[in-house]
Amino acid sequence: MTDSLSRYYAYIKRNIRGPFFPKDAALIPGFNRSTLVCTEKMLGQWVEAGLVTDFQVVLETPPAAPAKPKPPKTAQDVEEAASRSLLERAIAKNAQLEREVKDLRRSYNAEKGAFEASLRKKEGEVRILSEKLKRSIDAVPSMKTEHPSWEMLYKTLKKRSEEKLSEITQALSEKTADMIRLKEEMHALREAADHAKKQVESALAAQAEAADDNIEELKSQVEEKDMLSRTLSENISSLLGKNEELQHIMLDERRDYEAQNKNYCEEIGRLHAELKWR
Repeated sequence: MTDSLSRYYAYIKRNIRGPFFPKDAALIPGFNRSTLVCTEKMLGQWVEAGLVTDFQVVLETPPAAPAKPKPPKTAQDVEEAASRSLLERAIAKNAQLEREVKDLRRSYNAEKGAFEASLRKKEGEVRILSEKLKRSIDAVPSMKTEHPSWEMLYKTLKKRSEEKLSEITQALSEKTADMIRLKEEMHALREAADHAKKQVESALAAQAEAADDNIEELKSQVEEKDMLSRTLSENISSLLGKNEELQHIMLDERRDYEAQNKNYCEEIGRLHAELKWR
């Protein structure tokens, strides 16, 4: 159930308007139960206003009436339906692309953080070993006077320290190379994401252009059919008028014929009467 204080965007006549509170949105010309709406916190998740509790209260939805046959769609209805479908697909595709980019950025930040933590740890180990080596080197001159074997011990320690330092330097170089490779991979991923976004935008633009062409064609067909319908209506009206006129003529001729026939009958009767008297 939605919050009564939520504000909504409304898709009316191929335009996104808002955000409005439900009572204000219901006053917009053209707003009805089938208008698409979505909350400002969930832009892109469109639903019909009649399915949202806030708008059901505002619109005071009456009981559902028996379904009536829908009138034929006009060119404007077809164009608005196509634009609505295209907008919904574009919003869904854009949301999916944004989620993919966020996932890539989150993965990159996680790997970068782990690598930087490992790098800081290795640098700390190198500093500790360097300090130990420095202290060992500083302590060697005093040790050398105490016992002759300290010189050999110093050389051994120095050699081991150099080997350890070399290993750490090698590991650091490998980590640096890994970091560079990771940065290159992330750069490639960003370029791939940008390329995919451009392809999606190009595809959406092509779909919009194709939809506009289809709408224009449908509009032309509707206008042509409307013209044919008007011509047919005019022809039918003309034929009905001529038929009515013909019926009047036939009725007049029938009346004349009946009157003439009546006169003939009266004349024949009169002649018969004269013949009898003679």
